[in-house]
Amino acid sequence: MTNKTTYELTREQAEKAITMCLDNAWSYLNDADMYVSNNRTDHLAIPIEFAMEEIGKAKIIYDKIEQSNSKILLSSKDGIYSHLTKMEKAVSLIELDGSDELADEMAEDLLLGGYSGFDYSLDLSTISNIIKKEIELKNTGKQGHDIRLASSYIDFDPITNEPKIQKPSVDFSKLIKPLHEIITGYPSSFNTY
Repeated sequence: MTNKTTYELTREQAEKAITMCLDNAWSYLNDADMYVSNNRTDHLAIPIEFAMEEIGKAKIIYDKIEQSNSKILLSSKDGIYSHLTKMEKAVSLIELDGSDELADEMAEDLLLGGYSGFDYSLDLSTISNIIKKEIELKNTGKQGHDIRLASSYIDFDPITNEPKIQKPSVDFSKLIKPLHEIITGYPSSFNTY
C-alpha cells in the first residue's frame, strides 16, 4: 500500500476523517469487549492497539484543525502513519481510575527531592496521576507494536525452539472504558492544551 505524503483537506474532510477514525476505534473496542465477555483475552492487544492508533490519528487531525483557519495541511510527517506518534497522542488523552501507592510515593519523592521535570504548581494528586498514567501505559504506548505482533502470531522460543504465542503481560481490558470515554467525550476529550 502506497501512502500519499501530503494532504490538503477542507475542514469538512478533516472532521469526516476524525469521525471515521473514532467510529473505527469504537468498532475495535466493541471487538475487545467481545473478547473480554467471552474470556478470550489472548488477542486483546490487537483491537486495543488498533483503537488507540485510530484515536491517536483522530487527535493528530484534530490538532491540525485547531491550528488552521482554512485548509488543513496534513502530512505523513505529522505521524498519521507512525505507530509511535499515534500511540503517544492516544496515551496523552487517557485518564485511568484507581490509586497506586508507588505512584503516590514517586510523586512525593519528586516534590520533596526537587525534581525539575514537573511543574511545581501541580498538586501531589495531579503529579501522582501523571506518574500512574506513565506506569500503566509504558508497555502499551512504547512497546505496543511489539506486544500486538507477539500476541498475534506463532513464533518460536529462542531457547527450546518450541512454537509459542506470547501472552501479553499488560492487562489491556482496563483500557477499554477510558478509550470509550475519549470517543464519547469528543470533542471536549481532545482538548489537552
